[in-house]
Amino acid sequence: MPRIAIFGGTGYLSSLIRNQNNIKKNNYTFFSRKKNSKNYINFAAYKKNVNILKNYDFIIHLAGPNQIQLKSNKTLLKKKNQITSRICDLCLANNIKLIYLSTMQVYKNYGLNNISINSKVNFNNVYSKLHLESEKIIFKKFLNYKEMFTVLRMGNVFGLKKCNSIKDVRSNLIHNLCLKAFKKKNILINNGSIQRTFVPSQIFVKVINLIIKKNLFNNSIENISYKNLNLKEIANIIQKRINILFKFNVKVIIKKFKYKKVFNICSGKYFKFNLNDKKIYFEIDQILKCIKKIQ
Repeated sequence: MPRIAIFGGTGYLSSLIRNQNNIKKNNYTFFSRKKNSKNYINFAAYKKNVNILKNYDFIIHLAGPNQIQLKSNKTLLKKKNQITSRICDLCLANNIKLIYLSTMQVYKNYGLNNISINSKVNFNNVYSKLHLESEKIIFKKFLNYKEMFTVLRMGNVFGLKKCNSIKDVRSNLIHNLCLKAFKKKNILINNGSIQRTFVPSQIFVKVINLIIKKNLFNNSIENISYKNLNLKEIANIIQKRINILFKFNVKVIIKKFKYKKVFNICSGKYFKFNLNDKKIYFEIDQILKCIKKIQ
């Protein structure tokens, strides 16, 4: 059974891995920089960490600030770079393979034009820069080593397996829209034309398990998407699901909308999925039921 260390163990994405049904197939340890956590880790203690991780096969690097944290504290960018560098050193010391979670937002024309791995990137946005710099560190650290890492430029992951508080819901765009729909009985969208690529939580978990099972480490970047939708379409789906589940109406207010051609994302052969809208409806239903339960 593979031993897998997850850094950023108290975050949203790690909770999806923790709560998956088939977690017994892999042996996960969820590390966190929070001192009161069960598996606290201090990245400055290199020798100690080398010993802690000596029997691990894989590391999933989820640690780092979100966009809101980064806007209020730009020094977090430097700290993230340091953490990424130290994680790479731990991988090299113990021959551990690395999965790094990057973001689609690194692309300059994300949501506007078709995207491939070679599309232009955006160094002007601080959140994009955060991930691009980590990617650069990883490529540099493993320059002379083959089949050691995979970088996932991930779309907007959404969905919940379980949750205990509103904090668990407020992790991303779709979750917030669902929450506002319940609280205000309306969904206000300033610009319904904005397009994003969305990844159901079950697809995110499937990607992680697939990489580990098939040993897909080619020192490469992979685009991970599922379905591209504009915000108007997302709002309308939430409106319909609430009506079906709870028999009450939510008003959708779109201040601005202009039809745009749906953009495409080029993904590797292992990361192309058969589109099924029922997966999207299921994930949104789970979010809505969770909010209903904890309201």
